[in-house]
Amino acid sequence: MVKSFRIFTLSIGGYMSELPKSARIIIIGGGVVGVSCLYHLAKAGCKELVLLEKNELTAGSTWHAAGNVPTFSSSWAIMNMQRYSTELYRGLSKAVDYPMNYHVTGSVRLAHSKERMQEFQRAKGMGIYQGMDLEIIDLIELKEKYPFIEVHDLEGALFDPNDGDIDPAQLTQALAKGSRDMGASIFRFCSATGIGKSKDKWIVETDKGPIECDIVVNAAGYYAKTVGNWFIPYGGRSVPMAVMSHQYLLTEEIPELVRRVDETNHKLPLLRDVDSSYYLRQEKNGLNLGPYERNCRVHWKDEDDPLPEDFSFQL
Repeated sequence: MVKSFRIFTLSIGGYMSELPKSARIIIIGGGVVGVSCLYHLAKAGCKELVLLEKNELTAGSTWHAAGNVPTFSSSWAIMNMQRYSTELYRGLSKAVDYPMNYHVTGSVRLAHSKERMQEFQRAKGMGIYQGMDLEIIDLIELKEKYPFIEVHDLEGALFDPNDGDIDPAQLTQALAKGSRDMGASIFRFCSATGIGKSKDKWIVETDKGPIECDIVVNAAGYYAKTVGNWFIPYGGRSVPMAVMSHQYLLTEEIPELVRRVDETNHKLPLLRDVDSSYYLRQEKNGLNLGPYERNCRVHWKDEDDPLPEDFSFQL
């Protein structure tokens, strides 16, 4: 049980703010998920909101994320959430007055089999019912939209005009600005270190002192399992997650892409291939290839490979 509170002064975005004694809701983790949660709670009218980040915002996996923004899913709920996200991102820069790179390039999702085409037809039906513009295209139309593709082993594709990519760091900062403007507090360089409980209140321990709250949101990224374990003595459960290796490759400038951009003033659609398990998108005048490896390596899974105390801005 915590018997006393200490007040520290932190510098946040160029102005000073005291670490409060209490809050309604505390969010642990300053990546895009945590800051988006903060923004939406503030937008819903919640007061006394606090977000804690051990380093800078985006210092975890957000800063190097590819930032692809799909709407496709075989799940109704996920498709609806992704559709909402694309609509949010289109107007967010203006809404919060923060510059942000969001490229709506469209995408082609390849089908190597008739069964995959059937899945696309089902997804198209869900998308149309939700007000989206998903379209099944044949190989001739695919070649028109993506002139560099070979189509000899394909059945067709799903075209999504609202797919694209966004800068995850800029998105996070835009959401953070909107959150602050609505009265939420963000404390950077303030690590959550543990959890306690006093009657019906949670006590979030930090390296700057404890904060009392009603609700704690675990948005700690690859530290989410560690944070989740703090709640097990109070009836919580272990967070079933693992950290996996992933890679993406960036090419140098490709002259054919330069010529196409000059001719069309538009980037290539993002190309997705779920059967071969990769995405390929235009990055400036080169390409970004992100394969999803079937034999992935798990990291930080045991005592021989422990989770580092701090992995901020590292790969």
